[in-house]
Amino acid sequence: MRALEFIVEGGWDTKITQGTTITPKVVGKALELAKHFVEDFNRFLKLRDIAPIKMGYPTGSSAYHEVDTEDKIYGDIDLQIVVPEIEGGDEMTTSQAQGYWYKLLDEFVKSTTPPYVHPESTPGHPILHIGDNEWVQIDLMPHTEKLATWGRFRTTPERGVKGLLNGNMFSVLGEMLTMSIQHSGVQYKDRDGKKMPYSTTRKDYKLHTITTNVETFVYDIFKHEAQLQAKSNPTIDPLLRSHPGSNIKEVKISNLVNAVKGLARSFEANEMFGTGDLAQWSDAAGFLNSFWERYEQKAQKDIAANKRDKAETPEAKARANDDKKKIIQGLAYVKAAFEKN
Repeated sequence: MRALEFIVEGGWDTKITQGTTITPKVVGKALELAKHFVEDFNRFLKLRDIAPIKMGYPTGSSAYHEVDTEDKIYGDIDLQIVVPEIEGGDEMTTSQAQGYWYKLLDEFVKSTTPPYVHPESTPGHPILHIGDNEWVQIDLMPHTEKLATWGRFRTTPERGVKGLLNGNMFSVLGEMLTMSIQHSGVQYKDRDGKKMPYSTTRKDYKLHTITTNVETFVYDIFKHEAQLQAKSNPTIDPLLRSHPGSNIKEVKISNLVNAVKGLARSFEANEMFGTGDLAQWSDAAGFLNSFWERYEQKAQKDIAANKRDKAETPEAKARANDDKKKIIQGLAYVKAAFEKN
C-alpha cells in the first residue's frame, strides 16, 4: 500500500475511539501522551542510529484547542512531527517520505508494544489510551525541518472551517495545473520536458519542487508558469500581490480564494490562457469556474462518503451528522467568498 492509503481519517473504521468525544480538554490529554510516545520512539530510533524526531504542532481544527471553548467537538487530532532529513529524501514524493516514517513507527509499536498504544493502531496513526475507556487516535504527519512551516500551515484551516475545505483549495489548484500541492510543497513530475499526471506517474520521471514557501506559493506558481511561457517582466494583478499565498498570522480561507482569483487574473493579463498548462481555458472566468466546479465536487463527494456509516455509538453518530453539517455550511461560506467581487 502507498502511505496515504493508510490514513484512517477521524477513526471511523474502529469502534475503539467512537466512545470518546474529542473536546479541547481531550486534545490536551492526547498531546501530553503524544510527547511520551515521541520520547519512546526516539529511544527506538537511537538503537538504530537514526536521528530523533521532534513533536510539532497540532493541525486541522484541533490546532485551536487552546482557545476554543470546551463545548467544541473535533472530528480528529492531526499532529505534525518534525523528522530529520533522510538520504534521498529530496527525490521522494510525499507518499514515499510518509511511508518511510510510517514503517518505522509501525515497527516501534509492534516491537515494543507500549502499554498506552492500542494494538489495533495502524501505521502512523497510534490510538492512545488517555483515561478509563478513553482512546483517541492521533494522525501523525511527518515533515522535515525545512518543510515544517509549510506542512503546518498547509494543514491548518481557518478557525471554525472544516479542514478538508482548506486542504481542497490546495489540491484543486494542483490538479488543474498538473502539480501536487501537498505536504512537500508545490511539486510536479517531468518526463522528457513534459509535465506528467502527478498521481498516476510512478516511474521514469524527475521530481521538481517549485516552492515550499506557504506564504507566497500562489505567486510562485504564477512566476513558474510565466517563465514556462517566456513572459519577461509579467504583469501581476493587485489581488495576487496582496494575497500571494497563505497568511500564517491570520489563517483565512478567503485569503486563498483571493489568491486563486489573483492568479487567474494575472494569467489573463499576460495572455497566458490557451497554451501550456493553461491550454483548456480561454480566460480567467473559465479558469475560476472550473476551479469552483472541481472544488464543489470534492466537497460533495466527502459529504456523500460512506465512511460515516461505520459510526455505531451514539457519540460517533452525532459526530458524523455534525461533520456533514459543517462541510455543507463551510462550502456555502467558501462559495460566498468566490462570488464576492
